[in-house]
Amino acid sequence: MSCIGCEIKESTTNLDVQQLIEEQLLLETNVVKEQVKIKRIKLCETCPFRVAHTCSKCGCFFEFRASLAVKKCPVGHW
Repeated sequence: MSCIGCEIKESTTNLDVQQLIEEQLLLETNVVKEQVKIKRIKLCETCPFRVAHTCSKCGCFFEFRASLAVKKCPVGHW
């Protein structure tokens, strides 16, 4: 599964996605506390717009988006 927002479509495994998210988060300065991230991810995991690791509304890996303080859910769940 690849990020819908990416121009280059590549097949990724669960491990690949987690590694990509972790690497990118190391570059971010404005992340939410772990409790907030977990709460957001739980909401994303039950969302009808989630497609594997990706939000079909915004094209982001939902775990990455849920980790950022400056981002909101595109359908208002958090």
